[in-house]
Amino acid sequence: MSQPLETAPPPERHEELFLARYARLRARALRLAGNDRERAEDLVQDAFVHFTLARPDLAAVGDLDAYLYAVLRNLNVSHLRRLRRLQGRALPAADYDSAEVSLRAADPRDAIRVQDELRACCRYACARKETSKAGSVLILRFLHGYYPREVAAVVGSSREAVEERLRVARSEARQYLKDPSSLRFMRGAKGARGAEARAHAAAALSADELLRELRETVFRSRAGECLSAALLERLYGRGEAPDTATLAHAVSCPRCLDEINRRLGLAPLAERYPTDTLEKEARPKDGDDDEGAGGDMTGTGSGAEEFYRRARRRARDAFEHRPLELCVAVNGRLLASQKVGAPLNEQSLSLRAGEGVDFIEVFSEQEVRLLLLDLSARRGGDRRCAARVGLSDDRTLEASVSFEADAPVVQIVYRDPLSAALPAARAGASEPADESLAGGAGRARDFLRAPARLWGAFAGRGFWLRPGALTAGLAVVIVAALVLVRLDVPAASAAELVRRSVERERSAAADPSLVLHRILYLEERDARGGGAPSRRRVEVWQSAARGLGVRRLYDEKNELIAGAWTTAEGNATVYRRGEARREYGPRGHGAARALAAGDAWLIDLSAADFSALVEDLGRVSVEEAAGSYVLDYRDEARASGLVRAELTLNRADLRAVNQTLVFRGEGGAREYRFTEGAYQRLPAEKVAPEFFRPDAVLDPDGARASGPGGVSGETVARAAVDERRGAAGGAAAAPAELEVEVTYLLNQIRADLGEQLNMTRTPAGALRVEALVESAARKQELLRALRPVSGNPAVLIDVRTVEEALRGRAGGAGRGVTREVEVAAGRIPADEDLRRHFAARLVGEERISEAIRRLSARALGRSRQALLHASALRRLAGRFSAAEVDALAPEARRKWLAMIAGHARAYRREAEALRLELAPVFAPGGAGGGGAAEGFGEAALAQAAERLLQLARSQDEAVRAAFTLSAEGGTAAPVKSAQFWRSLRAAEALAAAIERQGRD
Repeated sequence: MSQPLETAPPPERHEELFLARYARLRARALRLAGNDRERAEDLVQDAFVHFTLARPDLAAVGDLDAYLYAVLRNLNVSHLRRLRRLQGRALPAADYDSAEVSLRAADPRDAIRVQDELRACCRYACARKETSKAGSVLILRFLHGYYPREVAAVVGSSREAVEERLRVARSEARQYLKDPSSLRFMRGAKGARGAEARAHAAAALSADELLRELRETVFRSRAGECLSAALLERLYGRGEAPDTATLAHAVSCPRCLDEINRRLGLAPLAERYPTDTLEKEARPKDGDDDEGAGGDMTGTGSGAEEFYRRARRRARDAFEHRPLELCVAVNGRLLASQKVGAPLNEQSLSLRAGEGVDFIEVFSEQEVRLLLLDLSARRGGDRRCAARVGLSDDRTLEASVSFEADAPVVQIVYRDPLSAALPAARAGASEPADESLAGGAGRARDFLRAPARLWGAFAGRGFWLRPGALTAGLAVVIVAALVLVRLDVPAASAAELVRRSVERERSAAADPSLVLHRILYLEERDARGGGAPSRRRVEVWQSAARGLGVRRLYDEKNELIAGAWTTAEGNATVYRRGEARREYGPRGHGAARALAAGDAWLIDLSAADFSALVEDLGRVSVEEAAGSYVLDYRDEARASGLVRAELTLNRADLRAVNQTLVFRGEGGAREYRFTEGAYQRLPAEKVAPEFFRPDAVLDPDGARASGPGGVSGETVARAAVDERRGAAGGAAAAPAELEVEVTYLLNQIRADLGEQLNMTRTPAGALRVEALVESAARKQELLRALRPVSGNPAVLIDVRTVEEALRGRAGGAGRGVTREVEVAAGRIPADEDLRRHFAARLVGEERISEAIRRLSARALGRSRQALLHASALRRLAGRFSAAEVDALAPEARRKWLAMIAGHARAYRREAEALRLELAPVFAPGGAGGGGAAEGFGEAALAQAAERLLQLARSQDEAVRAAFTLSAEGGTAAPVKSAQFWRSLRAAEALAAAIERQGRD
């Protein structure tokens, strides 16, 4: 019954070489981490994962020690910049592969919320396992740390079915996190017994402590009797799948689960829980971490063994992880991300000219680093560097960077063959994810099993002696034969599949409320296999509301080289870089003409274009694969023209996802391979008009003034209006100096402090300034401040009042929003301390109350202003990379530093005033000055600003808790704590150091 289990790559020489250097690497990591043992251990483990998964060529590496030290240094830089990456990227706890990965990826500042979510997910799974196998699957994968193929073996199902059950369970868990009462099957569920919400400490637990608590919760939810030896033999010896109740007991019983592990040859629970040996790990003495301190330098002691066990598990986590999104970072800074939705996923990124590249990372939405391309060993003559990682389920991830052009070009290629089969599982082709949702699929299985059950009944002793037994037996045989014959018939002919696919394509494209966005990858090569293939990207936008389809072609360097604009009537305008545009009527722009002319990029990956190319669908064969239909046409004897065409349709929605065409012409046979990289249906109102206008690099002589052939007059008029407003898609790209100037002008009128203002870049690189202000007077003030740049075509300005914004909303005229907040009468949490303080200085209850009111208002105001300055400082310091700052003109750099120094000075003054105001009440004699912080270079400004913002936020929360009256209540304890005053002094010192850096 059990299928062979895929395992991570076996230990090789890379692991041995790394472990031999473990002690030295740990000592180096400790120095990089400032003696933070936990972070140092993470750095060494991450280095182990990279070194053993990527397995770099040791001969090319040369000095292995220097290489590994460089990897540690780059990983440390990535770790320091990780907090900035995490902002805005938080996932629900249930969306991670496991609770362990969730804790590892969580923002440390958000630890309590994440741990509460994990407890809630555990409660959901413990209750859900009693009614659905999805709950048991989630426990195995998420809480026990089993990998998908191991889960499939325990559950007795396919790999695809496990993925589908996990999808269902995670969806339900997310809903449970939002509203536990919304899931009806959870009310009074038996499995909730022993998994009730428990009171826990206000402070976050360590990761090991929490994981131990979650697993104990699962084991307490156990119900029913342990599995007998006979039952275990039937399930895991003869191939029967366990039912829901049996599986629910097994996943919550350590004895039964370990017996299942033994029978399936899986790792026991003790090896899955790194927490089990936590107390056994010997703590190194002070000094043992130094290279010459006489510690364990061989890497063979108990510390190295424990490291090896944990690091191997982390490497296996990365090996098994299937990302939903690929994120690319250069030198620790996030550059781009892409959803994973096809067997082949590719990204090409052009960096800025002259930008240094030390290392490239590819990680997932779960912050799992899948690949690290380290360039520290790159020699000056190397024009291309690459790395490749093999992952589970025959997946591969490749990263390369080319230095052939003026600017480095990064290319990421991820292949996931399993993704083609998952839609079938999701559509219910393999097995239902939940017994309550079985529906037709379950009835179909019962129907197929009926002849076997009848035959078993008929074959009983004495049946054939009854009258009419022979006739009934023959009927059973005929029914079974008919069923089996019917199962061997293809679902439909090629013509029928194409017809249905075309209908769905047209239906999807006809919705005026949506815009279709698609990314296709096109490989062209000699059909005989000679020469390297060329790889290009085609980006498609289609809007029924505009009656327009747009197709852009990008080369291997990610440069736009051609484009086609096609109307609903079929009229087309084709642009090629450096050439005059060409107009085509409906009959002059077909797929067959494009293929004959060598313009395969104009062919759509669709059933309609496949039909137009093949013409005779009767000659097309159909093969049913896992999750797809493959349509194959061949005419190898043909002297010229299309000799082969193969189209793959997704079985779930009949969308074309792959296509191969072989065309024989005068120069020989060429093969064109199309692969879908992304498919999106976006709300039309959220897609900027710029995506439907010809690009300036393709039509510099005024394509926007006239529009492509057949485009409606409305589109041309809108483009002309945008030209007058300076908002056309062809607006010039704004240089960094101009961005500094705009920021400086807004800074002069304090528009960067709490104003609803946003500065972004358009797809063409122009700087867009959007602001929402309270009054017409403030709007005029902003427009006057921006007057020096308002005529620049690279700056797009949109300033509106709240009233104008409300009038502009559809159906929103005359409507207001009223919010009523009722706060019970009472006193602020700090009232008792303040009243005691002022009673010794003032006479009269009224005067004391007035003094309390004024001090509270001043404290809240100063704390709020300090937070605004810290936030503005963080945005400013992180707006440009170190390379961009170095490249700024002297005057722009001076203004940038002056703004940074100004915000740091303003923060320091507000924080100092707050400290002097509150110290006599809450820390008499215990709140000295801010002290001094060490200096740092410009490269560390962004990190210092991030740290200052963290301190400002925690201080503001403490002040608001003490001085704000609310229905939820509050406490003055934080402002009386030693931690608050240390934080305030540290923040003042850090702001002073940033101010000095800005002045120098």
